[in-house]
Amino acid sequence: MARQKDMAVVGRATSLGDLLELARATEPDAVVVGLHDSELPFACLELLLERPRVKVLGIAEQEGRAYLYELRPEQVEIGEVSPDEVVDMIRTAVQGPSPH
Repeated sequence: MARQKDMAVVGRATSLGDLLELARATEPDAVVVGLHDSELPFACLELLLERPRVKVLGIAEQEGRAYLYELRPEQVEIGEVSPDEVVDMIRTAVQGPSPH
């Protein structure tokens, strides 16, 4: 990455515990982290919640697979709705689909 003309390495965290503090100081566009598996470490989730525009690229140590994590708004068009349908959509969004 350091050899890329359009990229700059702005810091290296020595641990996940230091990641958030370093990101606050350097304000990166992207963060690359090593993963033990495909699960996002809590420190990275904290980073995404605090800095929603940051992209986290996780690379699994064993598999060599990469995972991109980002927060982004999602829009789903529903169309015209009645007041009862609005209430149902709120319930579904909060609780998940009803079991009936």
